[in-house]
Amino acid sequence: MARPLQNQPLNPKRVFYVAGPGDSVGAHKAWKAGLHDPTEVSITFSSQIEQYAKDVGAALYIVCYHHEKTYFEDGDVTIEHLPKPSPGASGLAYHLRELAYGLKLLRRAIRFKADVAILDSGCTHYFWQSLFAAAGIKVVPVLHNSLWPNGFRPSGAAVRLIEMLDRPFWRRVPLASLCVSPVCSRQVEELAGPDCRPLLQIRAQFQKDFFDRIPPAPPHDRRPFQIMFIGRVTEGKGVLDIVEMARQVETRAPGRVRWVVCGTGAELEEMKQRISALGLDQAVEAKGWTSLDDLVEVYAQSHCSIVPTRSTFVEGLAMTAAEAALAGRPLISNPVVPALELLRSAAVAGRTNDPDSYVEEILKLIDDPDWYAAMVAACPEASAPFLDRRYGLTHILKVVLNGEPDAQIEQS
Repeated sequence: MARPLQNQPLNPKRVFYVAGPGDSVGAHKAWKAGLHDPTEVSITFSSQIEQYAKDVGAALYIVCYHHEKTYFEDGDVTIEHLPKPSPGASGLAYHLRELAYGLKLLRRAIRFKADVAILDSGCTHYFWQSLFAAAGIKVVPVLHNSLWPNGFRPSGAAVRLIEMLDRPFWRRVPLASLCVSPVCSRQVEELAGPDCRPLLQIRAQFQKDFFDRIPPAPPHDRRPFQIMFIGRVTEGKGVLDIVEMARQVETRAPGRVRWVVCGTGAELEEMKQRISALGLDQAVEAKGWTSLDDLVEVYAQSHCSIVPTRSTFVEGLAMTAAEAALAGRPLISNPVVPALELLRSAAVAGRTNDPDSYVEEILKLIDDPDWYAAMVAACPEASAPFLDRRYGLTHILKVVLNGEPDAQIEQS
């Protein structure tokens, strides 16, 4: 069990935050105007950090690795888009890039005279974040990704070396680590042992007004039974498995199930080709990019949402799984998706990397209205933490950094 949080307030005045590849400048402008990011149904983590800094009166420096280099100042908020070089780097080149990027971040944090560095997973190697602590800056990692695909821990030499270097980091450095799912915290404990630094759970937060626009799920007996996918159209996200599922279902239950795929990505054209080659054009629609207004309509016609991520992709939660429950739609997924654990009462589970197992569960589901109704009824309770700001990043940072009472989140 991780060490408990020591409630000794840091009360930082200068907060350094490293985000992911998103547009932090655009998110800031929307947040300052009191608007939601028009491209998101979730509340961006950067805006939650901004709200924290505003509430406690701290200056804030945000760095993200958005592809368009930008430097932006607005009062006590500074935002820099600092792209990572060589986006396709792999092997030794990848690791050297991550170390070099970490040094760039450290220089900026020192120049800013940061009290605390809040560092999203993926910004640099975890063990390299120890340099911030060596410079006198408190470190709070935010794990948006698990350390490895749930149930598929890799074993290569490079992985073992990184794990060996990371282990003392988790035991000694973080003020606390914030985890978007129980899977993330369990993996840190598995790697570092029971004496690791405190681990706290957070939950992604969403815009309730978007989901209020979505009508209740269609009646179970409406045909075709529609299953939707929203996300990146890549092999790791399981989109090609959807085509195989559709082929089998169409063979065994012709015309009873329809699939709608919303999103773009590297496998979109291949997916369309497979759909056409298998004669599934009436059963599967690959819509490509879908606006939020159009997405409301897709949800309105859909009975369920599917998140069939494969073991080659490292999920921390899978935001689209939470979105399904918030929309009142049962989730179809598998254990490599950490959100399944949180939404289990409103979910159907196949086996990871096994389209056949999904087919069996879907065929049961379309013939069992009571099972479907029970999962629809479970959606509000299962999804409630994703609308409860006490589970959000702003509140949990106040718990960790300012000693506020922890009203809801149990330490992992």
